[in-house]
Amino acid sequence: MEIFFLGVIFIWLALISWFDLRKRELPHTAWVVIPLFCAAIYQTVAGNWQLSFLTGIVALASERQRLAKLSELRVDTIFFWIPWLLACFYAAATRNPVGAVAIVAFWAAWELRCWGGADAVTAITLILIWPDMRLVIAVLLVHIFVAVIASLVSLIRERKLRVHQFPGLPLLLLSAVLRLVSLG
Repeated sequence: MEIFFLGVIFIWLALISWFDLRKRELPHTAWVVIPLFCAAIYQTVAGNWQLSFLTGIVALASERQRLAKLSELRVDTIFFWIPWLLACFYAAATRNPVGAVAIVAFWAAWELRCWGGADAVTAITLILIWPDMRLVIAVLLVHIFVAVIASLVSLIRERKLRVHQFPGLPLLLLSAVLRLVSLG
């Protein structure tokens, strides 16, 4: 059964990576939102509902402008969401500190415009599936490796060091593969 789920996860990652490489965007947000919802249900059934709840609050905080337009409430500022995020982060971190920190870090990468929305949602989905340090280390190693290689190539070819932008979803696919390989 685990092989089946691994197959589904890697096929999904390969498909969205292909879209990201071709057009630098996904055809629809459902490609990442539905797997996020499924991963949150999986984590809840597994008994780790705190990570799922934190993910839900992070998703709501990400959509704060849309929520403000739909209601009369002043939910469009991040200051409204900070107490909710801190409370959920505390609850999730007592259960799984690595998963909680990773979820908030991936969300912060999107908020700070370091990652695209699909990249952040996919990374959060992966951390809900595998809330362990192996995935976090794999994500860091793949991103550092690609950044260093790209910088060295530009330094050699152009004789100047510059920052590169890569599609994030293929890097997350490589991170998931690296995590799987690290299991032995």
